[in-house]
Amino acid sequence: METSPSGIIFTFFSNMLYLLNLTLNSKILRATIKEGNFFCGSISIPDFSLVYQVLSHRIIVPFTVFETTNKSKEKVVISQMLYCICDASKPAEYLTCGNLVSENGFVHLHRTLDFFVLILVQEGTLHICQDGRAYDISPGEFFVLFPGSTHYGYKPTRGYLSYCWTHFTLSDSPADSIKNLSPFGEDHFRTEDGCLFDPFSAEMIFLPEHGKILPEKRSQLLFLQLLDLAKRSSYQMTRSCCHALNLLLLEISREYLLAEHFGQDLLPTSVQDITEWIQSHFDQPLTVRGLAEKFGYHPTYLSALIKQYTGYPLVTYINRTRISVSKNLLNSHSLTIRQISSMCGFTDEKHFMKLFRQFEGMTPTQYRKAFDQKKINTL
Repeated sequence: METSPSGIIFTFFSNMLYLLNLTLNSKILRATIKEGNFFCGSISIPDFSLVYQVLSHRIIVPFTVFETTNKSKEKVVISQMLYCICDASKPAEYLTCGNLVSENGFVHLHRTLDFFVLILVQEGTLHICQDGRAYDISPGEFFVLFPGSTHYGYKPTRGYLSYCWTHFTLSDSPADSIKNLSPFGEDHFRTEDGCLFDPFSAEMIFLPEHGKILPEKRSQLLFLQLLDLAKRSSYQMTRSCCHALNLLLLEISREYLLAEHFGQDLLPTSVQDITEWIQSHFDQPLTVRGLAEKFGYHPTYLSALIKQYTGYPLVTYINRTRISVSKNLLNSHSLTIRQISSMCGFTDEKHFMKLFRQFEGMTPTQYRKAFDQKKINTL
């Protein structure tokens, strides 16, 4: 399996060893991590050093890339990201969730929690720091606040802000264990043996500190479903929220891995270019002939090519992409069905409603009413 220039792949052995493959400038580096033991190590190649930390089967990875300058030999941070890798067979425990809205000037509280917080921004931009790293979280982007990490808003928001949030815990991951990591041993080497492991087959959740969710992806809808379930207070709904949360985490993990690390292996570059272009231009007039001319294919061949890799003819793929985006827009009650239809690239509202019912088994209005309850906190 090929890896992307800045990819991360996990390899699994039957003797409970994880092999962490780190790729920088197409150079693959590998290091073993023994289950149940704390390991801290570094791997160096010309001009780069990558430092990571791992804790038991619940892996918290501060992922920092440094570049050493030729003149001063000083290390300069290129990028830094925190990841959580956990076993999906040990479910996350749901605590609470809601939807924060602010008209203007919102600044996140300065605090250190003993549980995880997952945030998905819907409108506006959230300015937040975690352990000294500053982020600007835009619409469609998610952010994870880790237990034991200090976070705070570093400047007020400008204008309206709305984001979904949920609190949860993971077993065997107390805040002090994550916060007070210290070196236990150090070893690093390269190995050519061992079989590559597909992260999906091992039921692992890979949760990055920060990432983007495209509007047509399922995880946005799953978050809204979680908010709706939480509003229907009862013991049964609490258990349902726990299941909904874990489904959300699995889906975010799957989407992130597909987009960031495995997309090139799943689709040929030519097909990926076409599908990404459709996802970015769904609101514009799209035809098979127009796309064929743009990408240099015969219309019939192009439609068959897209069907081969997506399971849908080109026209159906375009319509499904538009309907997926419309489902997220339907959660905004300020937009009419006609407006949503137009925003998704449909010129005929009735055609939009017909396709929506065909794909979703209900009308847009019925869908809007299905998950319209959520806890809102205004600041």
